[in-house]
Amino acid sequence: MGNPVLGIDLGTTNSVVAAAVDGRVQVLPDAEGNKLFPSVVSFHPSGDVLAGYPARERRLVDAPNTIYSVKRLIGRPFKSEEVRRATARLPFSFEEGPTGGALVVARGETYTLPEISAFVLRGVRAQAEEALKAPCRRAVITVPANFNELQRSATKAAGRVAGLDVLRILNEPTAAALAYGCGGGKTRERVAVYDLGGGTFDVTILELAGDVFEVVATAGDTFLGGDDLDVLVADEMVNAFLAQHRYDVRNDAQAYERLRAAAEWAKCQLSVTQDVDLTVEELGYGEGGAGLSLKFHIGRSRLEELCRPLMARTFDVCEEALRLAGMRPTQLDQVILVGGGTRMPAVRAMVKEYFGREPLANIDPDLVVAQGAAIQGAALAGTAEKQPVAAGTAIGRVALKRIAAPAPGKAEERKAPAGPAFQPKRPLPPPAPGARAAGGLPALPLRAAPPPLPGGSAGGAVPVLALPDLQDDGVSLSLPDLDVPNMEALGAPLGGMQVGQFGDSRMPSLRPQEADSFALPQGGAPLLLDVTPQSLRIETVAGFTEVIIERNAAIPVEQSRTFTTSQDFQEAVRAKVCQGESRKLVENQELGAVELLGLRPVARGKTQIEVTFLMDADGTLQVRARDVLTGVEQRIRINLVGAVQDEEVERMQ
Repeated sequence: MGNPVLGIDLGTTNSVVAAAVDGRVQVLPDAEGNKLFPSVVSFHPSGDVLAGYPARERRLVDAPNTIYSVKRLIGRPFKSEEVRRATARLPFSFEEGPTGGALVVARGETYTLPEISAFVLRGVRAQAEEALKAPCRRAVITVPANFNELQRSATKAAGRVAGLDVLRILNEPTAAALAYGCGGGKTRERVAVYDLGGGTFDVTILELAGDVFEVVATAGDTFLGGDDLDVLVADEMVNAFLAQHRYDVRNDAQAYERLRAAAEWAKCQLSVTQDVDLTVEELGYGEGGAGLSLKFHIGRSRLEELCRPLMARTFDVCEEALRLAGMRPTQLDQVILVGGGTRMPAVRAMVKEYFGREPLANIDPDLVVAQGAAIQGAALAGTAEKQPVAAGTAIGRVALKRIAAPAPGKAEERKAPAGPAFQPKRPLPPPAPGARAAGGLPALPLRAAPPPLPGGSAGGAVPVLALPDLQDDGVSLSLPDLDVPNMEALGAPLGGMQVGQFGDSRMPSLRPQEADSFALPQGGAPLLLDVTPQSLRIETVAGFTEVIIERNAAIPVEQSRTFTTSQDFQEAVRAKVCQGESRKLVENQELGAVELLGLRPVARGKTQIEVTFLMDADGTLQVRARDVLTGVEQRIRINLVGAVQDEEVERMQ
């Protein structure tokens, strides 16, 4: 059968794997026919590491050592608000890593989040190999469209740790559109993909024509998903138990975890029935050691009432994406539903009302992304063999340019003087004429000149862009580590939970009647034209930033700024690179630092340095600098925050 390229949807709650086999795209089940692989990892007292269904079982009995829902924390520093919120809600522990990233603690050991995700990917790969009876080493892995560089890098690093050659990191909405075959006709289509998963929500606007899939705009919230709905229902259960027994379950992490699992199950049941009655036994103990059980009833109307504020937030994100695309909801030709959260009747009704049309949901929303990734994997299979990726030349999505080590005894000579580093020579260029003209969509203009910064010149002139000097010659910037259910079924009773209405704890199948496999689309490989999900920026004076590549710029894209030194005899400089929409550095996600060494020690303003950000079609960011006068390219090193080095990957493997 050869070595097929896997399409993997690495989800917050569940993961799915698919492949193109004998001309058909197939979701690959495990030996028991399960097509969903729970994204859960449990560290057993025996020393075994469990993943998938066995790990999810242990979530009910060993919550502190069972890890789940880590996808939404990828790329987050330990001190970030997202990690703080997760620490308050999740039963397992985090601690700060040596470079400021979040590490998971289980049985006295610490693990990076890419390492946790790698355990899931190993399980998914083993499931695929068992189904195909063939080794699988290549994969296309999907991520939310608004994931930043760090999150994408963490996902790719997890794949490497799992022994996979990740041919491409693909946006989930684009994968869904591939699976639906949108754009297969001769006319253009404008499609919105509404993706509500376990941990994240995003919406993407695509323009499709034949085999060309062009992303027009994307927006999202990486802390909005099914997990948040589960917490709302679990809190209802907590209040009910408190009223029944005057006992607060939130003081017992293991008992609360059982409630969260029961809440998740109840939420899923309410997609196919109007009411759920359940009993969760021995959540606590009263006088004389008597067990205290919860008897709980919830109806679909109450669930919808609880969830409505969260659902309203999704349409704020839709408004943002449509504004960036210069469109209104009624101008779309199709709306695709993706993610288990879209099974809820209330969500589908709200989507229909907002977009003014019936959304497409005839492919299982839990499986569609993996199927689309498998289509892309089949298209890349031949290309990957012709263009192998050399090991060690790139970390995640930021290509590293290897530089020579500093010569002995030269450190003092290279140290830059104190004060501002350099200033911009010219503004960003305007957008290319006729951008997106073929599709009739408005161009997304780049700013002709950045807004004034503190200390900048007045009268419309380009402001001074002063960056901090490089004080520690030749030393890489140390930044935080990358930390790299809408359940289909609960495979076993929920630790004493009795379901009065159904008599067991299995959720009925919610899949539509369509087959889980379909013919591979004919023709050549689709052309995917993507955009940058967030602006790419460089640090400036007083902790402010300047945009180099705008948000939603079509990729591949290359943008340059020319700077001059602003201190006499400036020889070196460090500039932080970040991603986000705020002018303040601290409100964006730091990606790393660019170091420029060996500048000519001349009077300020005499050296002109052209700094270029280049993002290729695969989403890989490259940064370079060139001395305009001499043509000599300056030495640059950019380090992703906590990027996983080759030797660390080998250790994890």
